[in-house]
Amino acid sequence: MADIEQNVVRPRSTALNVYELLRGEIVLGILKPLQPIREAAISERLSISRTPVREALLRLANLGLVDIYPQSGTVVAPIRVAKVRAAQLIREAVEVEVARRATRLATEADIAALRSIFEEQQFAAGRLDIRRFYELDETFHRRIFASANCLAVADELEDVKVHLNRMRFVTVNWPNRTRTILDEHGGIVAGMAARDETAVAAVMTQHLRTILQALEAIDKGQGDPVPAM
Repeated sequence: MADIEQNVVRPRSTALNVYELLRGEIVLGILKPLQPIREAAISERLSISRTPVREALLRLANLGLVDIYPQSGTVVAPIRVAKVRAAQLIREAVEVEVARRATRLATEADIAALRSIFEEQQFAAGRLDIRRFYELDETFHRRIFASANCLAVADELEDVKVHLNRMRFVTVNWPNRTRTILDEHGGIVAGMAARDETAVAAVMTQHLRTILQALEAIDKGQGDPVPAM
């Protein structure tokens, strides 16, 4: 009986669907920092009751993506640099090790898949399709986790990365940023194909620390400011 229960596919709740929709819109900047979010407007837009919207907003608040003020309403949270730095540190510690494992374990099919994603990214960059470029960036990194048999780890990192992802999407539009990302992704694929763990770890470390350089540039007034700090 226990085995049967483990294989039951449970339907997704409406609240979870709303949560994931709003979370994606916040990360991609569709919902801007400090923009008001109204339960009534969302429920009308999605043709649902307010209850799942309220549940979704509470979950987003727990994650730090929205701020709820009892007397004033709910707004999209600003990008908080301290959370970005914390998320970057955690991501680097985990993902560099995952990249090493992927270099040891990746099959030829894994490497071919990474090359294919990389080529799609090049195409998106050429078309100036920043949203597609960002989505493929996420796909590229998740494929590395899959190559290392660590998809469960990738899932655990999702909530940690969410503040970092907001900042990543802001900076991906900066001059030469897509070219730098492509160069680093190309280096990762080449290193994995050569089974060179040291090279892959070095490129991945550099790749994941670029966001810190972006924060320093903002502090010095050399880059676009973080929205609504």
